[in-house]
Amino acid sequence: MSITWTLLSSLSNKARSSHCAAITQTGRLLLYSGEFRPRVPVDGSLHVFDLEAASATVEKADLEKNNSSWHVLTANAASTSTSPGLRVGAGAVFDPKSDSLYVWGGRGGVDMAPLDRYQSGIWKAHVRLDEPAWERVQCVNEEGDEAPEPRSFHASALAGGKIYVHAGCPASGRLATLHAYDLSANEWQKRADAPAEPRGGTAIAAVTLPCENLAEREQVIIRFAGFAGYQLPRVNEGAALPLDIYTPSTNTWATVFPAADPESGFPGPRSVHGLVPFTSPVSPGSKTVPVALLHHGEHDASDLGHAGAGQFWDDAWLLLATHGASDLQWKKLRVVGTQKPEPRGWFPSASYVSEGRTRVVLSGGLLSSNERSGEVWVGDVEL
Repeated sequence: MSITWTLLSSLSNKARSSHCAAITQTGRLLLYSGEFRPRVPVDGSLHVFDLEAASATVEKADLEKNNSSWHVLTANAASTSTSPGLRVGAGAVFDPKSDSLYVWGGRGGVDMAPLDRYQSGIWKAHVRLDEPAWERVQCVNEEGDEAPEPRSFHASALAGGKIYVHAGCPASGRLATLHAYDLSANEWQKRADAPAEPRGGTAIAAVTLPCENLAEREQVIIRFAGFAGYQLPRVNEGAALPLDIYTPSTNTWATVFPAADPESGFPGPRSVHGLVPFTSPVSPGSKTVPVALLHHGEHDASDLGHAGAGQFWDDAWLLLATHGASDLQWKKLRVVGTQKPEPRGWFPSASYVSEGRTRVVLSGGLLSSNERSGEVWVGDVEL
């Protein structure tokens, strides 16, 4: 199994980390906020890039044409009171049913404190051709105990018509909480806390594990790694690494230990990494099916904390599930081709499905040189 990385765009004015990224059903990448200098949010415009059109163009090695195809959408000056403030470490998802981008949480400045409850609440944008139409969604219970505490560097995922917000960094410490925002009911629900430890910089993904009974298949939330003052998970050398699974119908977490890749072992502990659901046509009679892809991230934090760059991974792993069983296994992907993204972290998880296959999208991020990347890469997997 292998992955081929393709550089679609590289622009210094798109360079950022700790930003939001989401992808529409038509393959348009939406970039929002983040930081170019540590702890200083960049502009509040929405940057839009057509991944499918760029993929067709880059085959002709016309990177400059792709670079010029970005669209920058800025909210009307008269509507700044109904536009989200600048932020770092927020979470974003794209809901295909409403054709809208949802943003929640984040930090607003150099003091690293979370945004206030109004700014950290649900912001919804319908992406028009000329400007984003932002709306601050007033949830029916956002002041109650069911609503999440303001935070940053949490993880977000959309599953079953709900936006899940997990873990992250409040004013002090780290969290293990899970909350679900019901898009239809416009209300928050506090769900079961995840297993220890509380963490920031973790990643979650909504996946469907294979099951013999189609009626029993359910989209679950998986979580891997994060930062708790040290990189997670902490395990003895050679020991299996835990993967946590949340089941919405039972409101319960379970910890499983996927088997190692026979040749490459396990993915190393990490944080601020990518974890996305993965789908692809599989051969008839295949015993295993890929359900998620893990890639990049930080393996050694900087001594300067958020002001510096640590050391990063440049690997990619598939999580494989067995039909009719609960068995999971890691498989490290071999990199094919002459180019690939250099090691990095502090980027948002992003992917989309084109012609039945998941395409992994890596935008920006922090490099070991302590520079922010302005690149957009797409990764295509061959099973």
